[in-house]
Amino acid sequence: MSEPNENALNPQPENHYLQPAPAAVPKLPPLAADRRDGYFAIFAFVLGYLFSRWVLGTVQGWGTAVFTTVYLASVLAYLLVKDVRLPKSSWFWFAVTLLTGWSFAFWDNTGLMPLRNLFLSCAAVYWVAAATNVQIGGKTGNLLLLDGINSVLLIPFRNFANQYRALGALRGKRERDLKKALPVLLGIILALLVLLVVTPQLLRADSGGFNNLLKDVTGLFKFDTSKVLEFLFYCLLAVPTAAYLFGLVSGSAARRATDTIKADKTAKAVAALRILAPVTIYTVLGTACALYVLFIACQVPYFFSAFSGVRPDGWLSYSDYARQGFFELCRLSAINLAMLLAANILSKKPREESAVLKVFNIALSLITLLLIATAMSKMALYIGAFGLTILRILPCVFMLLLAVVCVAVVLLQRMRFSIARVSLAAGAVLFAALCLVNVDGIIVRYNTERYLAGTLATYDSAILYRSGPAGVRPALEVYETTKDAALKNEIESYLVFEKEKTTAYRGTFRHTVEKERTWEALQDIKLPHYGEPREAGI
Repeated sequence: MSEPNENALNPQPENHYLQPAPAAVPKLPPLAADRRDGYFAIFAFVLGYLFSRWVLGTVQGWGTAVFTTVYLASVLAYLLVKDVRLPKSSWFWFAVTLLTGWSFAFWDNTGLMPLRNLFLSCAAVYWVAAATNVQIGGKTGNLLLLDGINSVLLIPFRNFANQYRALGALRGKRERDLKKALPVLLGIILALLVLLVVTPQLLRADSGGFNNLLKDVTGLFKFDTSKVLEFLFYCLLAVPTAAYLFGLVSGSAARRATDTIKADKTAKAVAALRILAPVTIYTVLGTACALYVLFIACQVPYFFSAFSGVRPDGWLSYSDYARQGFFELCRLSAINLAMLLAANILSKKPREESAVLKVFNIALSLITLLLIATAMSKMALYIGAFGLTILRILPCVFMLLLAVVCVAVVLLQRMRFSIARVSLAAGAVLFAALCLVNVDGIIVRYNTERYLAGTLATYDSAILYRSGPAGVRPALEVYETTKDAALKNEIESYLVFEKEKTTAYRGTFRHTVEKERTWEALQDIKLPHYGEPREAGI
């Protein structure tokens, strides 16, 4: 009789139970902070307060310019004392950030306000990434979007606690003392908030004795409760802001958590996207090019008449012809570049190995340049009919940037460079230039000169309000020369509004050189209805 099978009596677990457990994600080592980090950690609270007080929610005036200067100077000093070698390319972003920040002290540029605020913030963050070489690949490349996510989100928040560890370095690394001090400080702040909230309620319920006692005590200090509350509010906002800024700068300088997005894994992921056969790519691009050629050939007079300023047959006015199709051409230009990007990423055969793909890249880029030129000529006609607005300038700047990208695509077929780097630099230069040239002033001045010369039928007073103080001097010229009573009343309302606003902002961190000039220009002007109540929203 044979021995019973031991394995049958004691069945072994399946193979997948024997597989080793996946390795745990390595814990991020703490920041090796020294006294240099500690000093900058303290100053980060100052940066956080200035940002909360002068920038957050307002982003205008000399306060933004001063914060930008202090931010750049302090971060630069920290990087230098930490022996970080700044690459030459980082000085480009330093200059872009500094000039954009100082544009807030000169011009209001209300038409650019949302975009200008976002641009300044992104430039300030990206300068740190460029200065510390933490971009994927060590410099600005085609993975620009991932670099932005890394710099804006991953590095600051993964290093969010660095500031408090750096503060411990100032006490000889006796973090126990620091941990004891922080709760006490937090308790004092919260106690003050409780007192400031509860005390007014007690005063309302008081018969007089508590009020007299409080007057005697507060008389010794003579502080304004509302200002104290405002100060404490901005101090509370400064705490997370300082932690974010210090996390961004210290994490980048120490290269801590800067490689969350791995360059090699990203390259493999991009390579895995090459799933389409070359013939599929050629068919799509060829069809698109043929369709554009057919579209242009079928309506040559309509398509090219904008270049000569001649209205084609069938159009009643220049304005209708100029407006028709402009934004469609803009969208088509953007779609074409997106199509080229997708084709070069998804093709199994890389561009370097495919002469046919290079030909299609050049052909579609040239067609896109033609579409851009046509759209720009249409916009020129529209501006000639109705004047300038910020909503007519911004599309033109965007189209100009698309034209730079198209030219770069053509050159890329014969040269090697990062098209993302060229596009980003071109976009930064164009928008920084917009911030520096006082766009609102240019718009109002152009429309005013056209109106006074008789080449613009109407004067749009709504643009004056959108231009802020930039429209005051041109508006005064129209106000003193026009015989249109309705227009004169509209301009007068605008001038009164700006006089009140510039007077209110004078001496505050929201003041600008442009506001000061506006205030001076309006001092000697006698406005009949100045000081009278006006309807809200005018």
